[in-house]
Amino acid sequence: MKKSRKKIYRIIRTIFGVTVVGAAAWFYLGSYGVVASPFDVIRGKGFLEGATARNADSSSDSSSERLPDIPDEEDQTEETGAAVVTPTPAPEPLEPSWQIENVPHIYQYDDYPTGCESVSTVIALQYSGIDISVDTFIDDYLTIGTLWENSEGQIVGPDMDDAYIGDPRSVHGCGCNAPAIVKAVRKLLPGTGNKVLNLTGMEMEDLCRDYICQDIPVILWATIGMQEWTETITWEIENGAGTVTFYSAEHCLVLTGYDEEFYYFSDPASREEIKGYEKEAVEKAYDKLGCQAVAILPPEEEEN
Repeated sequence: MKKSRKKIYRIIRTIFGVTVVGAAAWFYLGSYGVVASPFDVIRGKGFLEGATARNADSSSDSSSERLPDIPDEEDQTEETGAAVVTPTPAPEPLEPSWQIENVPHIYQYDDYPTGCESVSTVIALQYSGIDISVDTFIDDYLTIGTLWENSEGQIVGPDMDDAYIGDPRSVHGCGCNAPAIVKAVRKLLPGTGNKVLNLTGMEMEDLCRDYICQDIPVILWATIGMQEWTETITWEIENGAGTVTFYSAEHCLVLTGYDEEFYYFSDPASREEIKGYEKEAVEKAYDKLGCQAVAILPPEEEEN
């Protein structure tokens, strides 16, 4: 009799132990949505419904309670686009030196003492194959503006981006910026096949690599003789858009080459056909005038 009771007790303990372990496993797996939790079953939900509801609830919880899905490598590259990054190609190495041959030279001080922008532009136009004189460019294409004094005693005039200020044939003329030259050149280009580009903002090295080494001269704004100092004149823009500051030593010339120490120009202020200036001085003057530059591209060659 005692043996029978002991046997029954062992059976009960075994059943109880299995039940406890099973219940614990059920709660554990249910908490991760692998099976329906006991509470879902009590609420009357089936296995699939309980698991789905649990997953939905956990997705709305904080990210610390559920690890995000990690896409495989193929998903990262094709779906998210985050795994593949195309590196920016390095610029081609700059030639140690270059000089464009047969660039015209026009000395400005005989007829155009303050007309360096027009003279330099005509040098570049003639090199690109356009037959035009400085007089024709000034009279027919360049927008000219003047300064005056208003009733309040303020000097007023156009923006140098829009017009040349003064008379380029007079010693009292001022000058103009790159946009005014681009606007003038565009008027005469139809039917020529040439193009004009405003390159303002480009570094000197990039101008040399992208244009000089392609035998395309660059019209460039700097100072006379690359001097560091310069006096200024300031006036109010006539439409009330602000003020203009003109550097009295502002100068425009045509970049045609370079080497290790110098940049070379067709400089309207020099009687030399090719004038060299030290690189550091050129870069400082170029920067002082706002890194302004313009290029006139020759017609594209037609494919046979």
